[in-house]
Amino acid sequence: MSHYQNTDFNEPYSSVSFQYKQPTSPYPYNNSNNVDPSKKSIFPKKQQVSRWLRLHQKSLLLVAAFLLFTLYCMKGIISNYITFIAIKMDNTMFDRGYVSCGLLRKEPMLFVQDTHHVQVVWEMNCGMSNKDMTLTYWTGSKEKKVIGPVDPKVLDPYHTVYKTTIGPLSAGPVEYRIEMIKQNSKKKTVARHLFHWFANDDLQPIRIAALADNQFGMMTFSSLLRQIRKFPQQQKPHFLLHAGDAVQNYPSLRQWQTDFAAPLMMHGLCQKMPLIYAHGNHDYDSVGEYTYTRHHENAQSNPWFSFSMASGAIRFIILDSNLDWDLQDQWLRQEIESDLFKQAQFRIVVVHVPPFLEYWDPEAWFQLRQSEWGAFIKDRYVPLFEKGGVNLVISGHQHNYERGERHGIHYAIIGGAGGDIDYDQVKDWGMYEAKLLDFHFVMLEFRPPNALNENDTWTLQWDTYNVNGRKVDSVLMAGHPRIASPQEDVEEMVDQEEQQQGEDVSF
Repeated sequence: MSHYQNTDFNEPYSSVSFQYKQPTSPYPYNNSNNVDPSKKSIFPKKQQVSRWLRLHQKSLLLVAAFLLFTLYCMKGIISNYITFIAIKMDNTMFDRGYVSCGLLRKEPMLFVQDTHHVQVVWEMNCGMSNKDMTLTYWTGSKEKKVIGPVDPKVLDPYHTVYKTTIGPLSAGPVEYRIEMIKQNSKKKTVARHLFHWFANDDLQPIRIAALADNQFGMMTFSSLLRQIRKFPQQQKPHFLLHAGDAVQNYPSLRQWQTDFAAPLMMHGLCQKMPLIYAHGNHDYDSVGEYTYTRHHENAQSNPWFSFSMASGAIRFIILDSNLDWDLQDQWLRQEIESDLFKQAQFRIVVVHVPPFLEYWDPEAWFQLRQSEWGAFIKDRYVPLFEKGGVNLVISGHQHNYERGERHGIHYAIIGGAGGDIDYDQVKDWGMYEAKLLDFHFVMLEFRPPNALNENDTWTLQWDTYNVNGRKVDSVLMAGHPRIASPQEDVEEMVDQEEQQQGEDVSF
């Protein structure tokens, strides 16, 4: 036997094959470069990453698509949280003096004063004793009118409020500009916006977004305002209606900033849509100053008021359920007996406490006798509503939604803008046909009559939406028949009202 034969038979490995035998150490990688395996990088090599991505490409695309879809579905929630954080941080920066003086803290807020006037309220972040503020406005005629300098009201080193009234206004777009006059007499524009007015416009629809009782519910309030903002341009509201309780604690400057003004500003609504505002029990000012809401410059005026739209076809009465006063009773009787009220095809009352409330906290209702709050609205005012042919009464106070009809009058409770929902029923009036124990807002659209049909009247489309923007209730309301009186008589009455109101307005 040859040497090679014996070697192959007796040795399990040849000398050549042994050199390439894989090492039996616990480290699976080639260590030919004498590198300590314990010091090798924990990250995979580029080639390994590329290979893994190629193998899992479809799975990764599916995961990415799912994440994008989830983010799209949650965009409303994400947007609300971003708004919440932005508002809180903004308020903190102002309160701690981190923002330089001469900046707007509150964008202009518009409040319906009467048929021909709008009150403008805004706030600067510091005392502006060395700088004057003016307001310039103009209508379709382009004739500019300047108001000012406007007297400031300094609340503290970080809150300086300005309030003035513009008008008389009739119909069409109104532009306004707020300017700050510096020491060198140069002007700096701090705000400029546009809104529409409908005192003498009876040819096009008028839309109003309505809500109430947003106190301590800034996230929900912002969600509802976001839904209002999302309406397409041809369906956007011209006005906002608030039936009271914008804040939980009236003296709190922080709540007026974060819970009311800031959400309206962030969504760009209060600067362009005048507010029809009725005070509630939580935003009632015992001294009658009403710093951040509608208040006539004339200190002798009262918080209740009335105004007309569409050349007198629509008449609003705004009452104060906090004031059980004979003076308000007398004023209401005179208003209902007035020709302006009788000529209106739609006669609408806004009052915070509803005459017919059904949901409340049982202990507060029965033991604490909160059932007696605003009882005079039901006992004394409802008979006047029925006598005067009121079409609709809008209220808040109860934190949910109800709509019904009683003795020919529609009653609606719209208190679902953010306050804790009321689930306990403490009274059954047997009149409400629509109920929603959830957050919501309402869109009112007043539709003009057909100009070719003399017997046609104004109608009101009432649509209720939940916090997700889904319509949950709808009803079409008809106005009173048109009274056969010359149009010039109505216009004369409106002009008389304008003259009377103009006498009470001081600039």
